[in-house]
Amino acid sequence: MYIDYSAWESFEYKVSTLQLDVNNPRIRYSNDNLNQTQIMKLLIENEKIYDLAKKISEEGYFVGEEPIICIENDKKVVLEGNRRVASLKLLQNPKKYLSTAKANVLLRNIVENKIPIDDYKIRCHIAPNRLQANPIIYERHKGDAVKRWETGNQYSFVSDMYWKDGLSVDDICEVLNETRGNVLKTIKIYNLFKEAQSILDKESIHINTDNFNLTNLERFCNVDETKRFLGISFNNDNGDLIIKLPEEEFEKRVLVAFNELLNAESFSRQYNTTGEIESLIKDLEKSPNVDMSVGLDENTTRSNEIDRQDLEAAKNKITKRRKNKKSSFDNYVIPRDKEIFFDNNKLDTLFAELRGLTNDKQYAFSVLLRTYLEQSLYYFIEQNQLFEEYSNKVGQDAKKNGQAKVKTLIKYLKGKHDLQEPISEDEIMTILKFNIDKADYSSASLKPMLDFVLTTKLANDMDTQTYKIVKNQIDIIKSSLDLSVHNLKYFADIESNKKAWSDLEPLFVYLSNNINKAE
Repeated sequence: MYIDYSAWESFEYKVSTLQLDVNNPRIRYSNDNLNQTQIMKLLIENEKIYDLAKKISEEGYFVGEEPIICIENDKKVVLEGNRRVASLKLLQNPKKYLSTAKANVLLRNIVENKIPIDDYKIRCHIAPNRLQANPIIYERHKGDAVKRWETGNQYSFVSDMYWKDGLSVDDICEVLNETRGNVLKTIKIYNLFKEAQSILDKESIHINTDNFNLTNLERFCNVDETKRFLGISFNNDNGDLIIKLPEEEFEKRVLVAFNELLNAESFSRQYNTTGEIESLIKDLEKSPNVDMSVGLDENTTRSNEIDRQDLEAAKNKITKRRKNKKSSFDNYVIPRDKEIFFDNNKLDTLFAELRGLTNDKQYAFSVLLRTYLEQSLYYFIEQNQLFEEYSNKVGQDAKKNGQAKVKTLIKYLKGKHDLQEPISEDEIMTILKFNIDKADYSSASLKPMLDFVLTTKLANDMDTQTYKIVKNQIDIIKSSLDLSVHNLKYFADIESNKKAWSDLEPLFVYLSNNINKAE
């Protein structure tokens, strides 16, 4: 398929505004609903992102490695270059994702090499749509130009074009400049894998392309005896799986066969030839868990044909870079490209709704901001197991305040009634329940949580100037937000909302970046 790549736009974007792709074949076997933080953690765990970030911090980000992005739902989604972008994102906040030792290595390199990582920009090529980017992505990752995909990654990439994008086998061949035989082989094996995956799930055996060797499955299925044993064949026009056994017996045979395949190392060592696999099939036929007397039924078939889309129509679905108009950007309190993630569904949904509120929703914004503030503080304290420390501090502060009040009361009583006898401060403290050393954190409220986080955490972790700004404004902001929630006569306005967000944003960033970071 010929594509005029010279017509593609390119543009410099801040790394922080780029979205890692949940449909990246490296990670999409896990969960289509991953958020950005979860994608980062998965890539760091499985794709050597730390090593790449360290290399970039030591040698620089090489020119000529521009990512390919696509504009989807007004977000700049990275189609090609997720490892590189993830590495740059890691450099922007190594403490969030790494051990202290590894984070310090990156931070030292950033300082020594004067890398402007907070405002780092990279040039990206903008694909008109995913389809037109697929030939480049496929060609690069099936070779050695960049980190090669595992077999499962490649299979899922091609199969997604068939099942998800709705392209025909011939269209996929044209797009990827691939042979029909290779595309069909990929779709066939992946279809059997997905069928087996759903069967194994019922037995609480969970396989994905990261923990199951699809190369072994391909070798296993190249033998005719395997297809006979499983009671399957494939449609050579589109790769559909055809099942000729009753469902119950088919599932039993799949379980028996995949029990062998799950031990990838053992399978590779013992079954390297057609004869060895045929011998394995004979052993499987003797399993007490299958009934080989159940014959094949040519009329019992199952496949998953879907409506196909026209290739030319798919190619022409173009989303261009939006030329942002100032008036449109100014219509929101929170910048549309701002991202804050807590890895908590409610908090992340709250932020998305908050960010989507326009200036004319001033009351909704102030009320929702207060909710977001209170619940993010609670989540931070809870996740970092700080409630014991919080309870002690709040209890001690309350006790001190109680003591001051009791002393004032005693002074008043002695002066008013000319009392000469000593009055027990402890007894009054007990009667008024002012002598409790620990607070009940189950009903933690905004002000004590704010005070606790400000004085015990931010004071130590945040730079002095930023901390002063946040601390000095916090009481004003809290009072304003409280009035928005509790006072019917209070009128919120655009400017107060903008100021509230501007002053609170460093706090939210700190909270989200320091989950599970308590000493």
